[in-house]
Amino acid sequence: MSLKIDYNNLTNSADAYEKVKKLITPEYIEKFQVKADIKYDDAGKKVTAKGSGFTLELCFFDKHCDVDLDLSFLLKPLKGKILEKIEGQIKKNL
Repeated sequence: MSLKIDYNNLTNSADAYEKVKKLITPEYIEKFQVKADIKYDDAGKKVTAKGSGFTLELCFFDKHCDVDLDLSFLLKPLKGKILEKIEGQIKKNL
């Protein structure tokens, strides 16, 4: 796990998962000029995005979201900056 983010505006994992599922779409990812395959696991309340050199996994629990970001060797120096952006977006929306 890279980050644990508590919900600010929502009260449960189902609502948080549904909101993120609507927000994180292939079109949204393309805004960052990144191609990713996005998978939604409704039963496990998990969103996974895999692209060239990265895997992002968001797992939703009762009071928080776990964010796990795995980057290729070349992208590892950017991990802090990327996680900062992800954290900001999740806090703003959840």
